[in-house]
Amino acid sequence: MREHGLDKDSVLQNIEDHLAKDAAWNKVLNSICTEPLAIGKEAFIRSIDTNLGDVRIFRGSSELEHKAVRLLASLLGGGDSPGNIVSGGTEANVLALLAAKKRRPDIASPEIIIPETAHFSLFKAIHLMGLQYRIAKVDSRFKADPASIEALINDNTVAILATAGTSELGSVDPIEAIAQVALRHRVYLHVDAATGGFIIPFARKLGMDLPAFDFTLEGVCSITVDPHKYGLAPIPAGGILFRDRHIQQLVSVDSYFMGIPGHMTMLGTRNGAGAAAAYAVMEHLGLSGYMEITERNFELTRYLVRQLKDRGLRLPLEPELNIVLFEMDGAAQFLRYCEERGWIVSVSKRFPDAVRIVIQRHVTHGMINQFLSLLDRFVEDRKSAGAAAKGVPSS
Repeated sequence: MREHGLDKDSVLQNIEDHLAKDAAWNKVLNSICTEPLAIGKEAFIRSIDTNLGDVRIFRGSSELEHKAVRLLASLLGGGDSPGNIVSGGTEANVLALLAAKKRRPDIASPEIIIPETAHFSLFKAIHLMGLQYRIAKVDSRFKADPASIEALINDNTVAILATAGTSELGSVDPIEAIAQVALRHRVYLHVDAATGGFIIPFARKLGMDLPAFDFTLEGVCSITVDPHKYGLAPIPAGGILFRDRHIQQLVSVDSYFMGIPGHMTMLGTRNGAGAAAAYAVMEHLGLSGYMEITERNFELTRYLVRQLKDRGLRLPLEPELNIVLFEMDGAAQFLRYCEERGWIVSVSKRFPDAVRIVIQRHVTHGMINQFLSLLDRFVEDRKSAGAAAKGVPSS
């Protein structure tokens, strides 16, 4: 630390210089998050000095969190389902598995069942809580196989994990069938809807053929949903909802002080800005606003898929949500080619020859066309390089 501090303008200029190195949204095609709505930013700034860890001081902020949770519950068929606005899907998943573990204190060696496509945050939870795990198989569309899940259940099983929209592929597990398995065996079922939670409900209302995944299914005990992804709120604003207060109380930790209720999150001191911003965006957009954005995102997804197929590129699977994978020779080289030109795409470690594109609110037709032109140039450059290496004149 400096002996004498810098003046305000110098500090802020230093920050601006660093922020200028961040990728511009108009060239980002890999992110499930996006630039949040202006109203969310404003609500965040207005609530920046709040602390949801002390509800005696920040009563209004706590009420805003409660309202945000009520809006999430209404979206996910939960009615009075309790929950919290948390830092993100990772914290939400950790809390869900903590509840599942504490629900069965009689099990000395608790195990969970997760599909091959489960988010890597689940492995953080497994490590933190000393859980064991069993990997369930997925089908040809990378959806969890209910029969494989059922075959793995044993006396140590404390939870089953299903995903409503994998971040890698956008696949939606057959959660209704998995919920029936969970009910038959009286096992806790957690649904990770961090990606699909703000897509599927609106897409279903638009008539798209997507499965139910929420509290309308009797076996679902908890749901992860992220307002800071397709909910368009600023980061951090994840959500964890439980079917009832009895389950939520399993993660409660008492405070030392009178008048302070038990903490239900991993963090004690936690800013209320994310909750206020999530509430602001949800109230501002309403069902119709989210449906309009969802319809546009799917139209752009279909457009991208048509353009890729017209180029003879193969998709490992037809997208269910707004995540598109296409196979190509030199996918890793293409990723670097894009980055050198300011564009950000993804290449999965599990699908090394496939490029992953995410359609979010900041993506436009023009942006997709620019990306496709970049893809075409890359393919032509590789052809020319290959021809030159063989001593064949390029056309």
